[in-house]
Amino acid sequence: MSTSRNQTPEFERSDRKIREVWIAASPKAGSGAGRNQIDQLVTLLRGHGIDCRVTHSIDALQKRVADEAMGTQHFAVVAAGGDGTIALVAQNLPPEIPIVPMPMGTENLLARHWKFSPMAADVAATIERGERFQMDAGLANGKLFLVMVTAGMDAEVVRGMHLTRRGHIRRWSYARPILRALSRYSYPVIRSVEDESDDIGENGASDSSGDGIIDRDEQSNAGVVNGPIEACWMMAFNLPRYAAGLGIEPDATPNDGLLDVLAMRRGYLWSGLNYLARIKLGWHLLHPDVTRRRVKRMTWTAPARVPYQVDGDYAGRLPVKIEVLPNRVTLLRPSKA
Repeated sequence: MSTSRNQTPEFERSDRKIREVWIAASPKAGSGAGRNQIDQLVTLLRGHGIDCRVTHSIDALQKRVADEAMGTQHFAVVAAGGDGTIALVAQNLPPEIPIVPMPMGTENLLARHWKFSPMAADVAATIERGERFQMDAGLANGKLFLVMVTAGMDAEVVRGMHLTRRGHIRRWSYARPILRALSRYSYPVIRSVEDESDDIGENGASDSSGDGIIDRDEQSNAGVVNGPIEACWMMAFNLPRYAAGLGIEPDATPNDGLLDVLAMRRGYLWSGLNYLARIKLGWHLLHPDVTRRRVKRMTWTAPARVPYQVDGDYAGRLPVKIEVLPNRVTLLRPSKA
């Protein structure tokens, strides 16, 4: 099941009532506030006759899913944590098993987009309703992501946080990694090359450089592969979300079988501050330094050591091969959506 751009996902009301729920909880996600909601959720679900258990082990979850004798037709997983936790759970589940995000991270970008709640009563109501829908995911060097992948200065900040993280993250926790990145990062040029085997179809591998008013959906470039992009800031979005509420790529759609690439050409602090100001004002898409494309597969490389991050977690250094996975993840529709 998929939908065209600018449409809401189609929801499937299934007779596969959820009878068993595992809560996959991250012990390090976010500030730790509201974790009593997990205990309340267990109580609520068991009160409704739903078998429920909490786990911090992906291995244990994998073994449960692989147990053919128990089956998974009436099985669901609550991912209690941040965006990285949800992506980790999704990567270790087959596409048909539904996930319910229970946001407990710092940004909770996916949960904010779909309006998932951290409150036990809302999560229980979502499970009781049982309406399934699908969304795309992305893959970056084999690591699944749901929101975005980026390379450059912002990924260097995430790497700094990865190196110094000790427990729960708060927004002020990023102060030291930001200062560290500002003093050390040299802004190497990143090169993005589309996979030549790609076949975008009628919605087009489209390109708009410095002209945000071009309607990329109207271009029909079936089989066309655009030339490389070279820029110091490289980003690809599955959802139109970024940290701190920044609307960097507002047109990204999570059910169109494409990733939205946005690149900003110039490096160094003054260019970054200029881009940030334009993003806050909603003017950046008109800037001549900005290139936007929609692709299925691409590879990012750099002549120097450049980090990349997926869904707010440090993932490694370039090169990275990126691709979209259409309809890879099943979610349950939020009860209050």
